[in-house]
Amino acid sequence: MTTSSSYTLPGVKHKVIGLVSGGKDSCFNLMHCVANGHEIVALATLTPEPGVDELDSHLYQSVGTHLLPLIAKSMNLPLYTRIIKGKAVSKGAEYGSRLRGGEGSGEKGDETEDLTELLKEVMSAHPEATALSSGAILSTYQRLRIEHVCSRLNLVSLAYLWQSQQMPLLNKMLSCGMEVVLMKVAGVGLGTKVVRKTLGEIMPLLTRLEQTYGSHPAGEGGEYETLTLSTPLFSHRLKLTKTKTIVTDPEPYPVAYLKVEDAELEAKEGWVKPTVQQLREMLGLDDDEPGQEGVDEDGLEILDEIKGDSDLESLNIVDKRQDKDIHQSGESSQGNSNGTPRFERRGRWFCVSVDRVTKEDQDVGEELKMCFDSISNTLKSHSLSLPLHSTHITLLLSSMSLFLPANTAYKTYFGTSPPSRATVAVPLQNNRVRIEIIGFDDTPTPSSSSSSSSSKLVGDRNALHVQSLSYWAPANIGPYSQAVMVNQRIHLAGQIPLLPPSLTLPLPPSEGSPYPHQAVLALQHVGKIIDVLKSRNYTGGGWEGWIESCVGWWAKPSSGDDVGDGLEVVRKAWMLWVEKTNSRRPPVIFVQAKELPKSALVEYQVNVHTGRKGVDPLPEISSTSIPQQSDSGEDDDVDEALIPSYSSGSDEGQEVWWELYECSGNNQGSRGVVFSSSKCAMGAHV
Repeated sequence: MTTSSSYTLPGVKHKVIGLVSGGKDSCFNLMHCVANGHEIVALATLTPEPGVDELDSHLYQSVGTHLLPLIAKSMNLPLYTRIIKGKAVSKGAEYGSRLRGGEGSGEKGDETEDLTELLKEVMSAHPEATALSSGAILSTYQRLRIEHVCSRLNLVSLAYLWQSQQMPLLNKMLSCGMEVVLMKVAGVGLGTKVVRKTLGEIMPLLTRLEQTYGSHPAGEGGEYETLTLSTPLFSHRLKLTKTKTIVTDPEPYPVAYLKVEDAELEAKEGWVKPTVQQLREMLGLDDDEPGQEGVDEDGLEILDEIKGDSDLESLNIVDKRQDKDIHQSGESSQGNSNGTPRFERRGRWFCVSVDRVTKEDQDVGEELKMCFDSISNTLKSHSLSLPLHSTHITLLLSSMSLFLPANTAYKTYFGTSPPSRATVAVPLQNNRVRIEIIGFDDTPTPSSSSSSSSSKLVGDRNALHVQSLSYWAPANIGPYSQAVMVNQRIHLAGQIPLLPPSLTLPLPPSEGSPYPHQAVLALQHVGKIIDVLKSRNYTGGGWEGWIESCVGWWAKPSSGDDVGDGLEVVRKAWMLWVEKTNSRRPPVIFVQAKELPKSALVEYQVNVHTGRKGVDPLPEISSTSIPQQSDSGEDDDVDEALIPSYSSGSDEGQEVWWELYECSGNNQGSRGVVFSSSKCAMGAHV
């Protein structure tokens, strides 16, 4: 299938393997792949053993997969199949090891590894393939396993439906001319009579079930499965000529599927393969006005207010900026660049940093490796692990031109669910790399209770690491997560204003400043990430919480053009965004960087608290250096709601000024910003 068109789209274009079950989501995602300029080169599917219609799989749809040869024929594409032999061995919120990634890091015997072997076969026949399409919408379980396989095979995951609102998504499928029938039902309110009905016919029922029971209208809770009879990409329509309904469990809510005994293709009279531009119009992908690309409705309100503000300097923010450009810093007050890590620990929380003098002719990747190795040795001496206990890493480089070789070395140190990260180029003294790490020791507390309870890790660490291209927020294709939550504190990765479908910056405006668009888009990404973490569909979600602190980075364009006061725009955007999303004022600092990733002009690095009570991170430390759980009954109720309080002040000589955000509750910690006459710092205090 070709996508030749004069329609030019940003970003890298891929040769795509379509992972399809025949269901609506995987087939609809193929349309989005083509609409984004990619080319489908093959289809792939996993099926149950011959003679088995329906398989109880955590990962794959099995009903109707025997009809995939007809779909492949209607798209004029080769089809590759493999029988599902594995089981759901690894059922947790993570897949693979946090210690390492790459070949051999999967779970032996897990059904995920059937996908690995299938894709190896497809890639052998199609070495040009560089990406995989899948139809994940809300299932973190499905998405992260597909992404794990993709990362091992050097494929880019394309999941454009990720985090889509379900009813609008279904309506768009129907308006695009998709024909979909229900193949299986297994949810409340869906009886055997709706099997084989079309999606359009049951839309009113799906709406009522969502309102009454909170059911997922797109079937994301396993309520139903579908078969796609036609899309604009199909040259022929599937016609089911002989079927019967099989009931596998009549009570309490019937579980039944459609057994298709015979089917055929019928030609679509006058069918013409749609162009990329036609598909984009059909899907509503080009509705944004110039200068507003990727910005949602809330963001547009902020953007309009920034652009309409004739006096950006009239902001109620204390300005501690010195009236000079960014300059080469002097000797660090925390130690010299001798390669010896600086380590501090307060209970379970710790921080460690290191830089070292650059040696002549030394590759930057080797310099970073030496930094990480020295940190790893320091952490081991405190019974800690770099990949297991790191929560957030700030990677400071002397130039963004060093990013690619540094990142190549960086990714060898982490596997599944890596720490979040912010990468910034700043002036460094005698070195090219500085690494700063915040971490949490989740080692189980020795206890006289049962071994099962004492082996549970403390703090409930989980990471949001989305590596798929979508319309949601920028994918983190690599060794860092969008966010890591541990002990009710969340460290977000630094967010820059990339357009999620292409991972490119928006084009600068023909006139005026690029800062407003970039600032609003970067903050929109922050909000999207927080919204997922808050969602009751996400592990550990269902909270309200608050923003604890922020570092707002900004840089001047590499061209040196005068495009307005970036600092004032970055500040204004932050104030307006906080007013819309957060009722309290968090501590924030704004820092000028030499450069930001991908030549972005704005980056926001945000920390969040869920508002829930975490474990006391400051108990006594035993002789084995393992923090002990407090015996206080107050610490047992981890669901206790906390209240934040803001304070600020300065010393008598006005040489030091500070902001602080404290949590109620015993030893629940705070975040603060401290400014001095020559420098500023942000830290977490417990």
